[in-house]
Amino acid sequence: MANELTVSVSASYEKANHTLSFTPETDQIDVSGDLYSAGVQNVPSSGEGEALSLNDMNASDQGWAWFQNIGTDASTHVSIGPRSGGSFVECFQLKGGEFAIMRIGDNALYARASSGTLDIFYSIIQA
Repeated sequence: MANELTVSVSASYEKANHTLSFTPETDQIDVSGDLYSAGVQNVPSSGEGEALSLNDMNASDQGWAWFQNIGTDASTHVSIGPRSGGSFVECFQLKGGEFAIMRIGDNALYARASSGTLDIFYSIIQA
């Protein structure tokens, strides 16, 4: 089977007489394996990030992923990224309710809350 994953996004911006839009073609993606990891994970603000659970997958299996900060507080965020030399490296932030969809590399991912403890929903599909 081919094209098992469909990714579709669009974005638009209008403010102060400026208008921008981004609506790429829908992407049909071949997925080589059948492993995935998904769930809601509790993310603390302390330490060097909480490892995202991959269940039966290895970091080298990672392919497409989506993440959502399921909180509603726009003054806090969840940071996601790898570790380098044991230290957390923030790659992106998601404020309350925000989401991201992307193809990810083969580094283990970690998440850290800006304050307190926050929850994120995530799904990672094998490449």
